[in-house]
Amino acid sequence: MIRKYHAFFALILLLFASNLSFAETVTINIKDFKFQPDNKTINLGDSVKWLNQDSFPHTSTANNNLWDSANLLSGASFTRIFDKAGKFIYHCHIHPGMTGTVIVRTAEQTQIKIGKDIITASPKRLPIKLNLAGKNADQVYLGSYIVNAQGGCADCHTCPSYAAGHDPYKGESKQFNAISYLAGGKAFGPFVSANLTPDSTGKPAGVTLAEFKELMRTGNDPDVPGNTLQVMPWPVYGMMGDRDLEAIYAYLGSIPQATQPLPSACP
Repeated sequence: MIRKYHAFFALILLLFASNLSFAETVTINIKDFKFQPDNKTINLGDSVKWLNQDSFPHTSTANNNLWDSANLLSGASFTRIFDKAGKFIYHCHIHPGMTGTVIVRTAEQTQIKIGKDIITASPKRLPIKLNLAGKNADQVYLGSYIVNAQGGCADCHTCPSYAAGHDPYKGESKQFNAISYLAGGKAFGPFVSANLTPDSTGKPAGVTLAEFKELMRTGNDPDVPGNTLQVMPWPVYGMMGDRDLEAIYAYLGSIPQATQPLPSACP
């Protein structure tokens, strides 16, 4: 029963998180007959708000006629969501010498950026230092996105999941517990979540990439041959492609090693 409900909620988390947007609205000011900044890179799904701070009317008009704000009087604004990747050049229809560019990252570039920001942006959602030596940084950050923003791995493999004073379920600002991050220790009936952090050789949970893929796709326990992992929602995660599983493995091999806490220490 525990496995049934856990797999169900994991699936809901995946479906929800895959559509969850960290979208934001960035502002481009129109001032002194300039778009400020005149070159802006944003994530897929972000919106751009043009705010006229001049005393004269201006427009935001795409060179390819994809959008046109019409005349914006002083203090007026125009907002547009960007749901396609690419480079978008625009101008002021009234003053053609005023030009600007919006660059929208691809879906993968957006995921990589979010995965990196979880660890590096201020305030940090996860204050850890990754070991990127010999690794593809973009692959690691993609893994961060999948593990932290889609997979919800910390819910079961971090005890407690959030740092003291940073539990979002209590209305506090969110920050993962860095001390025992992904070190396991949570009990689900007779089962205890595994320590996913690197062993002394740098292998996540002590398994090779091939063993990790096998585990995720079949549930075969590498530590107990013939045993099928319970509770762990491998039937869901195992549907990921090689690209995603390899990114997860690269990320898990980059996080700090941590000691698994005793289940009695977990709330």
